[in-house]
Parts: sequence; C-alpha cells; structure tokens
Amino acid sequence: MTIMRESLRRGSPTRRCLSAVLGCFALAATVAAGATEAVRVTNFTDGETIRYPVVLIRGELADAKADRVTVVNTSSKRDTREMVGLARRGRFKALAELVPGPNKLRLRAGKAESALTIAYKPQTNPRVVRVVYFTDRTGGTAFQTPRSDDRQDWRGKLGTAMKLMQCFTAERLNDIGLGRRTFNLELGGDGKVKVHLLKGSRDAAYYHKLDGGRLYSEIGRELRRKLPNRYAKNLVIPAMTRFDANTGKVYAHTALGGGNLALFGGGDLFTWPDRLADAQKAFMDAARVDPKKWFSDSVGRHAYWAIASTTMGAALHELGHTFALPHSGDRHDIMTRGHDRFNRFFTLIEPPHARRSKPYEFKETEIAAWTPVSGAALAPHRHFAVDRRTWRDEEVTVIRLDRASKSIVVESDYGIHYLALRRHGPRVGTQAVHGTATAKGRAVPRKVAMPLAEIRKRMGKATVSVLVIDGQGLSTSAGLAELMSGPFVRAWRFASITQRWRDPKAFAEVDAKKLKAIEASAASRKLARSPKPLVDFLALSGSRRRSNVAGYAVRTIRCEKARKVKIHTGSDDALRVWVNGKLAGSVLALRGAQADSESHHAELRKGTNTLVAEVSQGGGGWGLILRIADADGTKLELKDDGRLVPVEDLPGS
Repeated sequence: MTIMRESLRRGSPTRRCLSAVLGCFALAATVAAGATEAVRVTNFTDGETIRYPVVLIRGELADAKADRVTVVNTSSKRDTREMVGLARRGRFKALAELVPGPNKLRLRAGKAESALTIAYKPQTNPRVVRVVYFTDRTGGTAFQTPRSDDRQDWRGKLGTAMKLMQCFTAERLNDIGLGRRTFNLELGGDGKVKVHLLKGSRDAAYYHKLDGGRLYSEIGRELRRKLPNRYAKNLVIPAMTRFDANTGKVYAHTALGGGNLALFGGGDLFTWPDRLADAQKAFMDAARVDPKKWFSDSVGRHAYWAIASTTMGAALHELGHTFALPHSGDRHDIMTRGHDRFNRFFTLIEPPHARRSKPYEFKETEIAAWTPVSGAALAPHRHFAVDRRTWRDEEVTVIRLDRASKSIVVESDYGIHYLALRRHGPRVGTQAVHGTATAKGRAVPRKVAMPLAEIRKRMGKATVSVLVIDGQGLSTSAGLAELMSGPFVRAWRFASITQRWRDPKAFAEVDAKKLKAIEASAASRKLARSPKPLVDFLALSGSRRRSNVAGYAVRTIRCEKARKVKIHTGSDDALRVWVNGKLAGSVLALRGAQADSESHHAELRKGTNTLVAEVSQGGGGWGLILRIADADGTKLELKDDGRLVPVEDLPGS
C-alpha cells in the first residue's frame, strides 16, 4: 500500500493509468446523465400501461436547435417501427405505434438518446367505433383529388384518421385529469384498423340529389340492414361526395351525428394521410388548394394542412354527437369549432394559409381539446369503459319539475355521474352542473335539485334542456320548456298488439273491434313509467319491431262529472288519439316529437274513460309526449289511479 501511494503521488505510470480509467468512468456517467436530460419525455412515465395503440409522445430537448426526433420501437417489426417526429425550440412531439405487451422505445435527437418503455394492453370493451366507407351500387371507391399521383388509399386514410382520433381523445382527456380514457377500435392481428366497405343500393346520381338529412337517413338504413351491430358507433364517409367546379356546389356531403351514426362527406379525403408516418407531415403541408376547382372545407384557409385538420376534426365532432355530446360553446372544444385546430395537437407550429402569410406559434391554450364540460360527459360513457363489463339497461333516471320547491329535480338509482344544462339557439352552449369524473373522491349523488331561479340566472331566457348521464352510462335529456309546460302523462299501459305500418301515407287499419282488442290487451299490462316527458316506445312498449310498426298506449281516466278537455300532443312519427272509442285527432306525418305540436278537443263522461294513443313508427326515434288540460287551459295531472288533478301554473310556463 505504501508503494502504491508513493507511486500515485509522484505521477507514476500506474497513477496515470488509474486516472485515465477514472476519467472514462466520469465521462460515461456525464454522458449518461446528459442523455437522460437531453431527450426528456413529459407526458408518459417509464413502464406506464395504456389501452390504445398509437401514442403522441411529448417532451423537451436540451438542444433547442434540433428540428426532429426519431422514435424507434425496438419491440415492433411493423413498418411503423421507426417514425420521425417534430421538434422546435427545445420541445418535441412524436407519434409511436405500439404492439401488445411491453414496448421498448428509443428516442433520438441528434446524438442525444433516451429510452422509454410503454406497455400496451388492448381493450376488451365490445363497444367499438367502426369506420365505414360508403359507395354507390357500383362499388366505386375513387374519391376526388387534385393529385395526379394520389394512390387512392382510402383504407389507409380512414384507418390512420381513426387512430389519430383515438389517440387525441385519450391524451386530451388525460390533460384535464380524467385519465387516458378513449373508445375502442376494431383492429386486425397486424394492428391495422378494420375499414368496412358498404355498398349502397342506388347509383351516385341518386345520392347526389339528397339533402343532408335524407342522405343521413338513407345511409342509416343501409347500415342497419347490411352491417348491424348494436354495440357500434359508426363513422361513415361517402365515397361519392363530389364538388362541381362550375356551380361551386358539393354533392353527397353533410356533417351530421347522433344515435349510432356519424356521417361526414368524403370530398377532402385527398388531404388525409395514408399512413401514420405521414400524419404530422400532413398537418405541416402548406400547399394551397384552389377552392374554385376543388372542395376546400377549411374555413377559408385553403391549405392542405388546414383542410385535413378541419375535416378530421369535424368527423370526430360528429362522433361526439353519437356519444350524446351537445355543442359546448367553448371555442377550442371539439364540440364547437375546436375541430378546426385538431392539427395543433400533433404539431408545434402552424403553417401559413390563404388568410395568414406567416407561420403561427400557437399557445397551449389554443389547441383543440375535449374541454371539461365535454370530457366529463365522455368519461362515464359505455364506449369509454376499456374492459368488458355487465351493464343494466333499464332507464331509471327521472327528470321532473317539483312545483312545491320550484326546482328541476333529477333522480337516479344508478347515481348521477354527469349533469349539464344545454343552451339552444344562436348562443349555443353547455354548462356542467355536476360531474363526478372531474372530482376524485366525490360521492356520487342519487338526487340533485336545481332551483329554477338558478337555472335562469345561468342560462338567461334561452331555450334550455337538461342532460344527465348515470352510473350505467345511460344518457337522458328533457327540455326545460317541456318540464315547465307539463305535467305530462308519463305512465301508460302498452298493448301487446302492434300492427305493421307499411305505408307512411296511410294509417294502419283500426276498426271498433280492433280498438276494443287493443284496450283489453293493455288492461292486462302493468303501468310502464317514462323517466322523462317524452315516452319512449322503443324502451317501454315491449315491441320487438323497431321500424314500420304502429304501437298503442292506453290510460284509464276517472271523472266525478262530465268535463271537456284539451289533449296536447307531439309524436315521432304519426299519431292518432281516441277517447272512449271516438277519434279525437290525428296527424299523419314523419316527424320528430315536440311538446304541444297540436291540440285535440275531447269530452270525458262521468265515471271511467279510456284514452288510446297510437304512434306509428317509420324509423329512428319512436315516442309520444302528451298532456291534458281543462277547456279553460288549467293544467291537469293524471294520477296513477286515473284521477285528473288541477296543478298550479308557475311563472314562465
């Protein structure tokens, strides 16, 4: 030991060698520490498990001059194994596609490198979002495009868009504290999205003549008939959307969503990326599109990136409506015009466009989002439960007016997970009143009361509705005006007898004998109670037929003396009302149900009276909204025992 110390002190070869070794260790440690800091991921932790296959990795770089980041998934053998992301001023965003199980990722920026492991566990929720490409009866899949070298890869474009929407949803919900919840997609063993091809029954010229509503109805019928799946929400893109440069009109184009169908025209598919590796490039493509020659759904920006952003974002917006989301009023929410800024989630700077000559460095608060008012409604939705579970389908949520306390009362045995007020009209918007998804540890209430005065203070004099999502993922809504104009008859006995309604231009045949049979059938059934003013025949009537059918709801009314009444109704679709076997009124129409659409005069006799309502169903919704008033307009409540009881009218009713 003495010799060693002496040698080191005098600078011997032994000392110089040891110093070199120690220096190498120090340098290696410095490089390792620097590499860890040089590429720092800010939105994922190492070893995290997620439930969807495409992630957007965000982070920071020590090298502020770096303009790209390369992500290599060493666990994958797919063509997305290596993808290049964007970097700017020390920040980066990069897409990566994962395979089931642990994914060991290498992130490189110049000479700097870091490692990240993310485990991907596929969802088991059978409720999926499907993407469907709809053609005319020829099966032609070609879409309009100004690009001579366009590969017409509609499968690649639609599959890529769905993965981007799924990724966006997960990350943006996580950004507002709801965790990485998102919808499930149909994926093949190769990880690609299954894109359904649905061939219509008519030629393109027929679809070009339809307005948006009729196109939606036609495609909805084709979808139900040829691709039935009650667990699916469907995004359908028509292949035959066409822009006529001579007239400036676009055909077979619409943007509508609700129920299980979101429909968005395919006129701008040429701007969508064919594959994930090109997704960020597509959102940075500043090439211009001449709106006089080609369809440019881009709010006047007329650049490839802008068209891709608006149209993909708008498709996600329509999907939002299938999840029962209303328009929110927040300018950056996907459910308002936030879908125009869908691109910003994937990029760091926005390219120029027709209305702005220079790039725009947007703020974090200017990126498209699921804002809390929409996100809290998505969180309890059945399509956002990542694993299979058993659900209860009976609707138990009740929305009612409590006249004594002058409040709107919401009650649900399943618990109230989301409650919002929706403003309709020019100043559309939504205000969340309650959302357990945004408040960890908060007890889930079963009853919430909202004073009318508070509602008016929040929403002003606008047309307002109440939206509720319960603990079983069921949504229920009711209009404030409807609740105020009631009480409505919510409890009915449904006859087991139904009739085919083949011709919407004529009612089903009902004679005196048939009417008696309907009344007798209903008399043996229990009262079925609707949770809201609109009585849903699909949920309550017990009919196995969902379309082209006439159903019958019956009530007994008991009077101490003869009296004249007015029966105010609305229906979806056609309606007939009988009182004591006499036709009181009828409306032959395909329509949606609105309260007080018409009134029918009737005479009730002393003793027992029988009210029969026939509602004929073409397709879609099927329901009745009915209330009774005295001849002088006094509102009457029909009790379960058949008594008619006058109720006090409230101001504003």
